[in-house]
Amino acid sequence: MANYSLIQDSVNYKSFKNNAWIIVSTTLPLKSVFISDGIVDLSVFNRNSKVIVQTMTNTGNVGSGKVFKSTVNLKKYFEITNLSVK
Repeated sequence: MANYSLIQDSVNYKSFKNNAWIIVSTTLPLKSVFISDGIVDLSVFNRNSKVIVQTMTNTGNVGSGKVFKSTVNLKKYFEITNLSVK
């Protein structure tokens, strides 16, 4: 028998189907729901670390230093765990 999984956020149980999250239940689902709507293979979620280099814009000077800025799209990179500026 396959192992089925659902993901729980703060209030909902969700499944990932057709490249989108769908809400399956707001309470602990029954076994039949896990089998019909669960995720069989969690390896479809690529959880490897990725380094993304983003260009920053020089926006002027402050005293003897310079100010740079850039915008991070949190909808595109929703699992950001670390930001650093070099």
